[in-house]
Amino acid sequence: MAAGEEGAGGFDLRGFIPNSLLEWEDHVAAVAVTGGCNLRCPFCHSWRYVSGLDGLPRLDPEKLFATLSRQRDWVDGVVFTGGEPTLQPGLAGMIRRARGLGARVKLHTNGCRPGVVRDLLEEGLLDCLALDYKAPLDGRFFAAAGIPPDPGTLAAVRETFGLARDREVEREYHTTLVPKFVDEGAFSEMADWLEPEGLWILQQFENGDCLDSGMSGTPGYGRERLEVFAARAGAGHGRVLLKKGKSA
Repeated sequence: MAAGEEGAGGFDLRGFIPNSLLEWEDHVAAVAVTGGCNLRCPFCHSWRYVSGLDGLPRLDPEKLFATLSRQRDWVDGVVFTGGEPTLQPGLAGMIRRARGLGARVKLHTNGCRPGVVRDLLEEGLLDCLALDYKAPLDGRFFAAAGIPPDPGTLAAVRETFGLARDREVEREYHTTLVPKFVDEGAFSEMADWLEPEGLWILQQFENGDCLDSGMSGTPGYGRERLEVFAARAGAGHGRVLLKKGKSA
């Protein structure tokens, strides 16, 4: 196997949390945050990992493995997130090494690179696949993603959702409830389309420190409206989690 394929080569690590109870339900997990993303979601709170990389030092990926080795008795796994981790050529090698240390692996992706996701699933490298579900997967997706319309990108995201449905792997779907992009009508369409077995995580939009400064001051949904969304999601999905706070 080529050098860097099984090591840390080609992996741009810009953020690291040794252990967290927040990133993977019912798991204690280390969190590896990669630099760079192909989308520009205006409501993104992780924009420093998207367009602010000049202010973030690169971290040595070996730090992840040292932490997993040291904490292997009580840390369940590792979450690869970003940014967009599927852009990293060293991702598969990082995951193999993490699994070699006994860690379970969750990948949080925007779904734009189904080929990468398919390869990881076919090799049995993922225990959990988490997908951003930003808006209905039609023309409305592009406003939420902050990129020009492109049929190929939309087809790629839909393909990744199909991969999640077809594989025996834990699934999560993450939706930030931004009124500008997801109203109750759009949400109902999203609920009707989404497969019912995965965990649907609904995240409250917070209007500060977004990639698009124009989102600042844009009101989010209040608790009562959020409960309406959660009830609608729960009507067809047995596993729904409503969270308050920031999300990419």
